[in-house]
Amino acid sequence: GVIERKHYDLRESLLKAANGDEHHWSPTAHSVFWAERVTHRRSTGASPYFLSHGVHPLLPLDVLEATFLLPPPDSVLTTTDLLARRARELQK
Repeated sequence: GVIERKHYDLRESLLKAANGDEHHWSPTAHSVFWAERVTHRRSTGASPYFLSHGVHPLLPLDVLEATFLLPPPDSVLTTTDLLARRARELQK
C-alpha cells in the first residue's frame, strides 16, 4: 500500500545516506527524516513542513547563490536519492 511505499523510501534513503552501511544509519536518521519533511510533494505541491506550519523551513543555503551547498545533480533523482542527498547536505 501507499504507507508501506513511504517506509520503503525512508529505509532506502537511510541506507544511501549511510553509504550503504546498515549499521551506521542511526547518525543519519535525523537528517533523513528532516529532508523528508522539507521536500515538496507532487501530490500537494508543498512540503509536509509547510503544510504543518504555514511557513517554509530554513535550510542551509548559500545566501549569495541561493542554492544548496552541493552542485545540482546531473540527472533527475529518485525520491530515495533526493532524500539521501538532502540528508547529506543537512549533516554539513
